[in-house]
Amino acid sequence: MIRPFFVEFTVSLMFMVLKASFRLTADAYDPFVFFRCRDRFREAFRQASGCTGGAPGCCVRGDECPSCFVFSQSLSPDPEAVKRHQKPPLPFAFAFPVLSSPPKAGTRLAFRLTIVGRATRHVGVFVESLRLLFGALERGGSLSAVLERVESLGYHDEKALVSDGMFTSVGADIPILLSADGLRDVRLLDGVAAFKLDIVTPLAIIQEGKALRRFGFSPFIRSIIRRVSSLASYYGDGELSADYKWLASLSEEVVVSNSSIQWMEWRRAYGGGRIGGLMGEAVLAGALDEFVPFLLMGEVLNGGKGASFGLGHFTIAPHLL
Repeated sequence: MIRPFFVEFTVSLMFMVLKASFRLTADAYDPFVFFRCRDRFREAFRQASGCTGGAPGCCVRGDECPSCFVFSQSLSPDPEAVKRHQKPPLPFAFAFPVLSSPPKAGTRLAFRLTIVGRATRHVGVFVESLRLLFGALERGGSLSAVLERVESLGYHDEKALVSDGMFTSVGADIPILLSADGLRDVRLLDGVAAFKLDIVTPLAIIQEGKALRRFGFSPFIRSIIRRVSSLASYYGDGELSADYKWLASLSEEVVVSNSSIQWMEWRRAYGGGRIGGLMGEAVLAGALDEFVPFLLMGEVLNGGKGASFGLGHFTIAPHLL
């Protein structure tokens, strides 16, 4: 089967995965505290950037300002690119834990942050933003915790220290830069007949203004392809060379079985409201090789609404039929 788009795909998107380890200094009672941190993190990033604007894109430094580059989501000057991708996604994605039990003071936890493409040049700002975020959460009474260290992860979770708990310097080691082709080479999932899909946090795929209440592989993978291709276009080296219509048609042939995926809601989230989305497990079988690169990138980039702040996180693994 001809796959000319793989070369372009693998060249176009580099990324970095940070692991932030922290220790609770008081008992934690809000299991979804991190999933409500969007505004606080954006403000922390603005402060860490030294941004002079009150809103993204208003700084006198323009795109030279890390905050403006990351958060302004400026449209491409190319009308065709805007037509294909519309508003660009944010060039990062968190994988946050749900604080169940609740955890007690002294508990050590961690989360991951994937930084995409040209945004990786601002890794120091991202690290400082995490430190400021923990301070903001404590001042707001949401969480009392100390950020102890930030490490850059490799393909096999090997670690490079980026900053310790003293935060006297950022860049103790050189952060590890990863690529889509490297990820695919390490995972060796080509030719696998079936995958187990596990949707860990609520996945909200929006179609015609409404979130889908039933899981289907085609809308799921099409949303992942759109996200990955948009990130590559805006923050990578250019457009992915792929036959998207053919991929959409091929996605209809994938069979979903043994599915426990259903619509679920997290209560007491976002200031007393709810977060809703699809969660659960399923087995995928059929013509999957063409989707492996997108599924692997989707694991670190999440999917659907709120993907940048931890929603729509999923994992895939080979499944024995």
